Amino acid sequence: MPTRQLIPHLDIIAAARKHYVRERKAQTPIEAVRALASMQKRPLPVLTGVATSEQPAVTLIAQIRATSNDTTQIEVLARDLAAVGVDALALFTDNGLDPHGLDDLVALTRTVNLPVIGQDVIVDEYQIVEARAAGASALVLRTSALDKNLLRTLVSTTQRNRMTAIVETNSVDEIIHAVGLSPYVIAISQIDAWTGAPVKTPAAELRAHIPAGTRAMLAESLGTLEEIQAAVNLQVDAVIVEPELILNAVAFAQIHQMLQRSS
Repeated sequence: MPTRQLIPHLDIIAAARKHYVRERKAQTPIEAVRALASMQKRPLPVLTGVATSEQPAVTLIAQIRATSNDTTQIEVLARDLAAVGVDALALFTDNGLDPHGLDDLVALTRTVNLPVIGQDVIVDEYQIVEARAAGASALVLRTSALDKNLLRTLVSTTQRNRMTAIVETNSVDEIIHAVGLSPYVIAISQIDAWTGAPVKTPAAELRAHIPAGTRAMLAESLGTLEEIQAAVNLQVDAVIVEPELILNAVAFAQIHQMLQRSS
């Protein structure tokens, strides 16, 4: 299945996020952020729907890329996507080193009544509490960016903050470790986060190692109908799709039909 290069320089982005966290902690202690998070309404559920004749069996998530200055553009896009009936939004913030994604996250959660998934590179508990305070419903935690102990801590922190932990993996060993952390969702990435090269292990083999009790999805945003059909054939529980494809009326009708596969 064709994939896209999402994180071309993971080490640089992770270093930038660590610098950001140090600065933010100096400005606002985590206790203050926790207090703000505690005042937020309960996060909206992600990937918890039951398939019916009217509700697709596969959750449709639209990816929105963070902006560098003006949030108006993503607010308009979010409203358009909500209007056509997507199940959730995923905010992708790895296309730059400027940590402006938190403002965009707040803008999205205030604009639409949909679950919003944060796709930033998370390296510290502080970012999780910030995301909860901003209204996020779920967070992607990348095994490639974290050692095993830190990943365990961040999965636990995400769940304690009532958000859905989505653990992103791109190897059998990472999936096996992720299963032991009991996340609600495991995402299969077909891109090596460090090199940008396609992962050698077929997606079907990776999918086979995710147990029935854990939801499965693909990590990359899909931009063609062929990619979506291939994902559905893998029996995933959710797909992330490019907004341009979703907002195309003809394509959206076909997407909706594809997602109506048997549970």
